[in-house]
Amino acid sequence: MRESIVNKIASLPPLPKTLHEFDTVYNDENVTIDKIATILEQDPMIVANILKRVNSPFYGLSQQIESLRHAISILGLSEVRAIVLENSIKKLLNIDVEPYGVNAEKFARISQLQSFLMQKWYKGVDAAKAGFLSLAALLQESGKILIADEVIKDDMTLQFRSDLEMSNDVAAVERSFVGVSAAEVTAKIFEHWQMPQMLCEAIRYSDDYKQSPEEVQELSRALHIVKRAVPVNKPLSETSQTIAKNIAQKEGYDVQKLEDALVAIAQL
Repeated sequence: MRESIVNKIASLPPLPKTLHEFDTVYNDENVTIDKIATILEQDPMIVANILKRVNSPFYGLSQQIESLRHAISILGLSEVRAIVLENSIKKLLNIDVEPYGVNAEKFARISQLQSFLMQKWYKGVDAAKAGFLSLAALLQESGKILIADEVIKDDMTLQFRSDLEMSNDVAAVERSFVGVSAAEVTAKIFEHWQMPQMLCEAIRYSDDYKQSPEEVQELSRALHIVKRAVPVNKPLSETSQTIAKNIAQKEGYDVQKLEDALVAIAQL
């Protein structure tokens, strides 16, 4: 990995207080929604993102949710934690993903689509792993922010974007320019923040899942399939969906379950 990327990761500030306070009560079976809401209300941006998520078409609610406490009760603590974590990470990583041909809003949308797709798909594959994988899918592209910064610094934005437009393998393009994929960078960032090792390893090998340790191979494989279906350069394109379904079929998944999830996500 480039020394400049390693140095950037080493200089990242710690995760914010709101996340640590949330995690402190997250596993407390007696915690109340009021307590959670009081912690989250310290950060208006997190509140806004929670309300935005619960009112998204993915949940298909018949009425607008305007209360944070109501939103928490609908989403559940795992989903709320994912939003808090995503918001905290994006705040610490200065987002400029111009080399990928998207702005910050579209980049966030792609991450959410990957998460929604994983949730829809894996609930029918192994519901016990759906929550973990949905979180990992939401966060797995975070390393692209540092890769984009390197590409901009090298004055290679136009060439990088041109190569992406012609490629169906984003990780291969990343490696050809900076010698490392976003998955590897994301894992290093999360290790710096002392996030769960299983999360770091599942993401680290998501571009090379066949090389992963046995205990995370299924997780890395699922993340790989989702990111191939919703890549940053061609999200949910016919080609991207076909690639994802072909990999799923080759790996022994029930492709119809993935196809049904893709149809549902494409309507969002």
